[in-house]
Amino acid sequence: MAGKIDTNTLRTLVREALREALAAPSGVETAPGGLGFPGEMRAALNAGRPARMRIEIGSADDLNAFARDIARASEHEDLKAAIVGGAVRFELSGAASPAPAPRPSETPADAPPQRAGAFALDTGILSETRVAEIGRTHSRIVVGHEVVMTPLARDKARELKIELVRQKP
Repeated sequence: MAGKIDTNTLRTLVREALREALAAPSGVETAPGGLGFPGEMRAALNAGRPARMRIEIGSADDLNAFARDIARASEHEDLKAAIVGGAVRFELSGAASPAPAPRPSETPADAPPQRAGAFALDTGILSETRVAEIGRTHSRIVVGHEVVMTPLARDKARELKIELVRQKP
């Protein structure tokens, strides 16, 4: 029977295995001693759907660093698909405060949300998630002839009373 491995040795082995499994491709930097932004995003995706990434943006430098992190993450096809598909949600942390909620007397419960006119989507895929996001601010989606529209997207649009208009080729 083999001897037991001490806890610290086991932790070190697990960290090394994670670093190797989540290693960035050549040319992509990771944070020293950590998984880097792509690794953190992958870990958040593995933890649950939708993944929530807390981002602190208190200055223009923070914003530029976040933009570079997104560019690095998009070099990984799985992470790029997760970002574009809405599986990863970014939340501001720190200084940014949420907008105050409207008082009940200002917005009746049965009042429809205030939405702008049309949103044009020329390429890509119109998914249920995308319809829900667009529906927060628009009442109509003009879909290009090359856009693939999922059946769940149509159902969601009907549910949210969003008009879908397909452009002619």
